Amino acid sequence: MKIDRVQTLYFSPTGTTKTVVTEMSREYFGSKAPCFDLTYPEYTLPQDLSTGDLVFVGVPVYAGRVPALAVERLEGLQGNGASMVVTVVYGNREYEDALLELRNMALEHGFRVVAGCAFIGEHSFSTGELPIAAGRPDEDDLKIARKFAQQIRDNVKGLAEKGRGHLDVPGDKPYKEGMMNLPFTVQVDEEKCTLCETCISTCPAGAISLSGQIIMSADLCILCCACIKGCPEEAVSLTAPPIMEKVVWLHENCKERKEPALFTL
Repeated sequence: MKIDRVQTLYFSPTGTTKTVVTEMSREYFGSKAPCFDLTYPEYTLPQDLSTGDLVFVGVPVYAGRVPALAVERLEGLQGNGASMVVTVVYGNREYEDALLELRNMALEHGFRVVAGCAFIGEHSFSTGELPIAAGRPDEDDLKIARKFAQQIRDNVKGLAEKGRGHLDVPGDKPYKEGMMNLPFTVQVDEEKCTLCETCISTCPAGAISLSGQIIMSADLCILCCACIKGCPEEAVSLTAPPIMEKVVWLHENCKERKEPALFTL
């Protein structure tokens, strides 16, 4: 099977998913492939896809599922027989049903799924005091990503002879319950805040606004922590007791290094 065009598509509030999928697409393509960033409201989708296209798509894992906002933004994507590599990135706990969900979405949108993988990225809740998979994906992860891209390239060449096939990945359906709407959000330390609006520009959900002071909407917040990691003054934090209990549990129980899981036809 001949691939004429490679494209990259990701939802990546804290950048770890972007790092993995762009590394793979760059290795496959030999240079930087066109990227479509679904993270922010002004996103665009690849158009006029066909059987000569290969799309590397990546999303983070939230509570074992594809984030609802990513599902919403992928809704208009039409594969028209194009090939796809599905990638999920999780914070060293489990990816549960997320990879199966993303694969099924790709099939429903008219793609042929030729490979899939689950990589580890620094958990959104990770802090300096309570690290969870800190610094990942690291260079060892990226070496695996590059090698996997080479393997996909070799496999794709022979897919016409192998037939369409069906990529099996772990997961269950019905899917597990995903992220629930919670009655709290991140907090802003007004003494540290300089109203630079970095948090507003980094928020994927449009949950942050400025009205004399920074306003956070618990109804819209997806707890991705992009605002926390992006704030230059370290003025934003997430300290609600239920979240802090979860952070401590993750820090204590998810220390053992997990390795990427790779799946091909």
